[in-house]
Amino acid sequence: MTRPFSIRIAGIGGQGNLLAGYVLSRAFVLAEKYVVQTQNYSEQVRGGPSYCDVLVSNEPILYPKAVVFDSLIIMHPSMVSHAKFVATNGIIVYDSTYIKDIPNEFRRVTKRIIDIPASKLAIEKFGNVMVSNMILLGALVKSTALVDFDTLFEAVKEEVNPKYYELNVEAIKFGASLTDKIYKPRIERKRKRTIGFE
Repeated sequence: MTRPFSIRIAGIGGQGNLLAGYVLSRAFVLAEKYVVQTQNYSEQVRGGPSYCDVLVSNEPILYPKAVVFDSLIIMHPSMVSHAKFVATNGIIVYDSTYIKDIPNEFRRVTKRIIDIPASKLAIEKFGNVMVSNMILLGALVKSTALVDFDTLFEAVKEEVNPKYYELNVEAIKFGASLTDKIYKPRIERKRKRTIGFE
């Protein structure tokens, strides 16, 4: 039994990190994967810390929480500390509009770090900072190839108000175009070998 691939999308209320998690989770369901999606947020509607965790596997998921994350999207400077949960050789995608850099202590764990000024680009290209979440999601999906984009767009159709469908799809496509990095997701596992009685 392998552990599920784990993703955390961390930001503050109002940035759309929970919506990005819903869309990604729905895409995995449409791709017929086993999925667990959980969320954590404060009583503040906007501005409070919030994050969304998504676990995905080809096998049943026996425990709904992750200790380390194979991939993180970090959307706000107050959530940079979540990088301490990145797995060895994990993938970090962050919004460099507000986050100037990922500290060296986390860079020693992984070199797979993608910085995208998503909020700045969202305003410049779409006139709407609210699609920065989808720009970062597009970059993550491009860099991991965990799900195909047609399935992701179908998930957007199910999770987003129809009048914003095209805007969100274009933002995802734009985010995907911003990185050429493709990382084959790798799960670090150490397994004890036993003799007999297996």
